[in-house]
Amino acid sequence: MAALGTADLITAAERAALATPGVTGLQPFLARRLTEAVSPVLPPTIPERAQTSAGVRAEHAPGGSGWSIEVRCMVMVTEGHRVLDTARIAHDQIQSAVQAHLAEHGAQDPVTVTVTVTRITVPPAGRVP
Repeated sequence: MAALGTADLITAAERAALATPGVTGLQPFLARRLTEAVSPVLPPTIPERAQTSAGVRAEHAPGGSGWSIEVRCMVMVTEGHRVLDTARIAHDQIQSAVQAHLAEHGAQDPVTVTVTVTRITVPPAGRVP
């Protein structure tokens, strides 16, 4: 399973999330921010964790029960579009992208995707994206 590449799965999830209309960005995890803050003082023997990226975390469950993908994103609300609808569309796009990536590598693992909206913004007055 190491040949599959968790980083590649994360990239597929990031691209799918950011391609969703209304998604304006990804929210970095607090753990990543803390790691980056202390990284200059960490000894070089501590390995980097490649399983976390800005706003996306991917974990392969032990025992082959599949992948868990968590995406934290920021959404812009526009007239006629609900935040919930944007989150659902992002979920479906991420699920499809990750499953396609797994299929390209011959993996049939189940995928669970969780999308959390961490920030909601509105367009500036007078501007509709």
